[in-house]
Amino acid sequence: MSESPSVDEFIRHMQAELDACEEIVDKVERQKRQWQIESSLLQAIEFADRFKELAKLGQNPMQIVNALTMPDASNANVAKQVIAIAGGLCPSCGIAMESDLDFCSSCGNYVE
Repeated sequence: MSESPSVDEFIRHMQAELDACEEIVDKVERQKRQWQIESSLLQAIEFADRFKELAKLGQNPMQIVNALTMPDASNANVAKQVIAIAGGLCPSCGIAMESDLDFCSSCGNYVE
């Protein structure tokens, strides 16, 4: 079995698909396809950024994904907190955190 494509390869593929949309004659169909592809690109870029941020925090992103699928609620809760922190959100209330603070200015939750 061959290797799976990387996120970067997917992004390049979607950019090529976006360029190919120009050949769609029907304006409504062309715009619909462009919006679909642009949405996919944004999701892929966000995923890649979060993956890199988790790695910078010393977390193995794949272990976090595995923890989310485990029936053990404590592992899933820890994984959700790590994902929230990597995304710049308070793991307690979900509000965007200020990067220069180690606590949430909304709920007061301290984040290590």
